[in-house]
Amino acid sequence: MEDIKTMGGVKTLQSKSKITAEGLSTHQLNLEIKKALEPEKKLLLENHGKLDSIAVGLGEDADIILNGDAGDFLGALNDGAHIEVQGHVGRYVGDNMTSGEILINGSAEEGVGFGLCNGTIMVYGDAGNAVGQLNKGGTIIVEGNIGNLAGLYMLSGDIIVTGDAGLDTGDWMIGGTIYVAGNFETGTNAKVKPLEGDDKEKLLKLFTNYSINKDIEDFKKIEPKNLRPFYGKQDDE
Repeated sequence: MEDIKTMGGVKTLQSKSKITAEGLSTHQLNLEIKKALEPEKKLLLENHGKLDSIAVGLGEDADIILNGDAGDFLGALNDGAHIEVQGHVGRYVGDNMTSGEILINGSAEEGVGFGLCNGTIMVYGDAGNAVGQLNKGGTIIVEGNIGNLAGLYMLSGDIIVTGDAGLDTGDWMIGGTIYVAGNFETGTNAKVKPLEGDDKEKLLKLFTNYSINKDIEDFKKIEPKNLRPFYGKQDDE
């Protein structure tokens, strides 16, 4: 079995398990993935096309690499697995993930990390609208540009964007932090603050872990104006 080296240089898989997914339905493929992970905990997946909902609901410490593009809801409900994609992904990667790590060595469509409870999603490319909406404590990093409405209604966790963000960034956010190095426009209940020492320490650690080459001083921090934005006057400070 060959090694696979990521674009980010984060993970290299040395596995004895391999699945060629050609001709399998999503349900059949996910059954084969769980079966293959029982003895080895490491798996290379090939010829899966752009099937939706691959590697959904995994609840174990396992390493999976997908060699090619994937469809929507990759790694949804993940609870502990390391999932890595050598290609692009569709919508809602890591939807409601509770723990684990997903690395995308390409770009992602809208809804990255929707409802994320914990864990980390790293996108080494651009992402669409709605990144980290309803984030409840996870970390989402995009090494590129993203679309509008990132962090809508987020409660906790971090969203980090090394490029530009779109309109209404942090719209109605209640908790958590958004860091953007490029241009953006804040939404309702979001305010811009300078980075503090703890912010810089956190970003430097993440950038080292994920091989991101970006100047910390380029970033601005976005936080909620008011922790109870739906009950009273907005704080415009």
